[in-house]
Amino acid sequence: MFDELKSCPFCGGTAHLFVNNGVRVMCPKCGATSKCVVDSMHERKVNTNAVATVIDAWNSRCTGDSQNE
Repeated sequence: MFDELKSCPFCGGTAHLFVNNGVRVMCPKCGATSKCVVDSMHERKVNTNAVATVIDAWNSRCTGDSQNE
């Protein structure tokens, strides 16, 4: 359903999805995090899925180095 999280773009650590008053991706090794996102409906009536949003944002930050893939 959702893409797998890529390694941390800063240290190569294993990233985890955290859910607590919103959803964020965090690397427990170095503390890098995505922004915290909640499900919402915009003015144009487009539903956003917080989990998919943070995973897409996290995975797009990866540098593409072999250690981060």
